Amino acid sequence: MRALLILITALMLGAFITPELPLNDPSQEARALNLFKELRCPTCIAQSIHDSNADIAGDLRVIVREQIAQGRTNQEIRDYLVARYGDVILLRPPMNGATLPLWLGPWLIFLVGGGIVFVAMRRHRVKSD
Repeated sequence: MRALLILITALMLGAFITPELPLNDPSQEARALNLFKELRCPTCIAQSIHDSNADIAGDLRVIVREQIAQGRTNQEIRDYLVARYGDVILLRPPMNGATLPLWLGPWLIFLVGGGIVFVAMRRHRVKSD
């Protein structure tokens, strides 16, 4: 009975150990860390897989390290992940038709807001004259 309890405890503790081991080559590990900072965690809001503690982020870190070890380039790794998760996996999505509102929206809001302030100030100045 005691052996069974030890076995169950060992199996349960094994579930909490992640297989995230750094790459042996420091330059490859540096590449991996840079890629981690460019990739968004699918379950977190605006958080990179470098900063996330989510299980999926850990899985993605393992995938990135495996692909670097296989000799793939950063762009090949990005393309692989975009094919599976879409552009949403990138913290800086490319500018295309689907993401154009994301890139232009803040500027348009800023310009419209500035225009409203300009018109309001002009009207106020005309009324006070």
